[in-house]
Order: sequence, then C-alpha cells, then structure tokens
Amino acid sequence: MDISEIAATVTGCLAPALPYLVKTGEKGAETVGEKLGSGTWETAKALWRLLNPIIEANPVVAAAARDMADEPDDTDAQAALRFQLKKLLAADEQLAAALQQLVEEAGQSTSYHAEVHGKGAVAQGQGAVAAGQGGVAISVKRE
Repeated sequence: MDISEIAATVTGCLAPALPYLVKTGEKGAETVGEKLGSGTWETAKALWRLLNPIIEANPVVAAAARDMADEPDDTDAQAALRFQLKKLLAADEQLAAALQQLVEEAGQSTSYHAEVHGKGAVAQGQGAVAAGQGGVAISVKRE
C-alpha cells in the first residue's frame, strides 16, 4: 500500500467515528460504537489512539480533523484530512508502516466515493468504475 492509499483508507475508516472520538472521547462513545458496528468502531479507535497525539501536536492537521469531525460526510473535509495525513506519512515512515499494519489487520480496504452531477463523468481505480451521461460501467478484477 502506498502513502496515498494508506491516507485514503485511514480517512475512510475514521470518517463515521471521528465525530464521536473527537467530541466525547473513546469511553463516552462506546454506545455509538455499537451503532457503527464493532469492526468499524474498533478499527477507528485503534487508528485514533495512534494518530491523536500526533494530530494534536500539529495545529494544521488538528484543524483538518476537527473539520471532518464536524462534517464527516463532507468530501472537502475528508480531502483536507487525507491530504494532511499524506504529508504526515511522507515525513514518518514508521507511522505509515504502523497505520498500514492496523488497516491490514482490520481487513479494511480503500474505499472510493464519487458524485456525478449533470452530464459529468467519473472514473475510479481498483475496481474500474466509470459513470457518466451514458450510465455506469463496472469491471471487477478477481484474484
């Protein structure tokens, strides 16, 4: 997994849980964790335990995390945090390796999200998904 993939996967894992982790902390959010599902919640908690001290030490990354916690479905907020995580990971190979290991142990994979408005078009990697005015085409590589 490269740094971009790690950052994207971590951001995707944190997105649904971050509002609860930032606002109430792990202990206060256990009941919320039940709503997210134990796998998602446990992965998010493990990632947050590792990242939170590093994020809090960096005001720019901390602001991006708070923005995503406030608006977890906002793709711009997700992109901002993802970009900041990429910068952190590029500067810290040990952090990148630790996050990759956590993600792999949890069985998480990179997820993609796209919206098409009007006659626009979208193409994404891994599963080869394309959408546009003519419809949607999906090609899944099986291993």
